[in-house]
Amino acid sequence: MRYRPSLRSIWTLVILGVVCYGLYLWAEQSRVQHKMPNFDQKMKAATLMDKAMRDLAVYRSESDQSESFGDPRLDMIIGQQFSTITTDFAAFEDKIAGANPNYAALIVDFLEQAGVKAGDQVAVGFTGSHPGVNLAVLCACEVMGVKPVTITAVGSTWWGANDPDFTWPDIEKLLNERGLVHSTPIGASLGGELDDAAGMSTVGRNQLKAAIERNGLPLISANSVTESSSQWYNLFKQHIAGGTYKAYFNVGEGIASLGHPENGRLIRYGVVRHLPARNYPARGLVHRMNADKVPIINLADIRQLSRTHDLGGAQIPLPSVGEGEVFISERYNLIVAGIAVGIAIIIILVILRLDYKLFRLKDAGVDPDTLL
Repeated sequence: MRYRPSLRSIWTLVILGVVCYGLYLWAEQSRVQHKMPNFDQKMKAATLMDKAMRDLAVYRSESDQSESFGDPRLDMIIGQQFSTITTDFAAFEDKIAGANPNYAALIVDFLEQAGVKAGDQVAVGFTGSHPGVNLAVLCACEVMGVKPVTITAVGSTWWGANDPDFTWPDIEKLLNERGLVHSTPIGASLGGELDDAAGMSTVGRNQLKAAIERNGLPLISANSVTESSSQWYNLFKQHIAGGTYKAYFNVGEGIASLGHPENGRLIRYGVVRHLPARNYPARGLVHRMNADKVPIINLADIRQLSRTHDLGGAQIPLPSVGEGEVFISERYNLIVAGIAVGIAIIIILVILRLDYKLFRLKDAGVDPDTLL
């Protein structure tokens, strides 16, 4: 008669289940915390971003701040819903997620993945819509010793840097004056529709131009997105101090940078060394940079990046410095897990062996119960 494992004893199954569950709990409790690569640089970058937001919050508290979010860092980095220089609607959650100081740690990872080293230059396409992420990029570059050369599309969507008297170029200039970061702003466009604030009121357009002028930046003005993108590209090329840029940051969905808002979703987030061959609605600066073999660091979907890298999404108040798997990852102790698996296998084999002996006794016509 063919042998088939029976394990018919209820007590045998119960004991086996209890032992295996105990081994599982032992392995589960064996998890230890491991520091992720570049831990020290990440902590410095996040700490710098936190300090920058707090310093700017003190500076801005001297002016009339109409709305408070219960966290002084947010009060500084989150703008109004509507203003004369608002270009479009946007999700409030995106702006909160991007204001997380630990976002700077994620940028450190991206710089490392792109192969950017201390002393290298990177080109950065900013938008007024995401001042939090803009700041994260500058703080990460500062800690890593990287030199950012920046151009900004100044107009902003809801909740961005859309205060006409405190636009992103104003913020970046203030950060540089206080020695918190060391970037090189080389130009600015109006941003928004066609990268020229098409459809905005005359008052809003004039306020954008005034912001660019008071920060001493050349105005990028063109009749089409293609022409505007070319001007961005040429301006970046004029300011490269020998060699090439080691990466290009696209922050948000600036039209000159991406060529078309849909491209922000067609190009995966994070570091992209080679853009995929797709039928893009239009081509922007990212395509021209990548044609020069410059890695793209795409920061278009702020919330998705936050969720993917365990930064906590949109939280009020903002998380403390050092929170998230970008800093520390919990891992199982493989030695304990291996021992637990080994013990479980041995116990199962022993039970199967005993079960087989009982089977052989029955096959020989002996009732195992008579041996007890």
